[in-house]
Amino acid sequence: MVDQPGEDAARPAAQVPPVPARGGTPADRQAFWKRWGRPRGRPLPPIRPWPRRQWPLLVVLAGVVASLVVVVVVDFRPGTALFACSVLLAAVFRLVLTTRRAGLLVLRSRMTDVVTLAIMGGAALVLALAVPDIR
Repeated sequence: MVDQPGEDAARPAAQVPPVPARGGTPADRQAFWKRWGRPRGRPLPPIRPWPRRQWPLLVVLAGVVASLVVVVVVDFRPGTALFACSVLLAAVFRLVLTTRRAGLLVLRSRMTDVVTLAIMGGAALVLALAVPDIR
C-alpha cells in the first residue's frame, strides 16, 4: 500500500535509543577486553618451539626430502617407494594423533585427510611397483 501524504504526522515517532559515543562507556570497554583476558591466578601454558610442535610434519617432510635424494642418486623405484611410505606415514599420523598434536598436517576433517593421503600414498606405491625396469 502506498503511503498517503500527511500520514506521517498522524503516527507517533518511534523511540530510538541514543547512539553512545564512540568507544562506549569505560565499563563497556573493560567488559570487552575482559572477554579475552586470562584469569589472574593461572599461569600461561609454556610455548614450545616451532619444531617441537610440528614434529609430525617435519618427519614426513624429512622422508619426502630423503626420497628425492634417493631418486636422484640411486634409482626411481626405491625413491618413489620411500615417497609413498612418507605419504602413508602422514596418513597414519593424521589418523592416530589428535587434531592439536597433528599440527600442520590438519587441512580438512580427519577422514578427508586420511582418505586423501592414503589414496595418494597407495597410488605412488603402485606406481613404484608397476613401472617396469628399463635396464
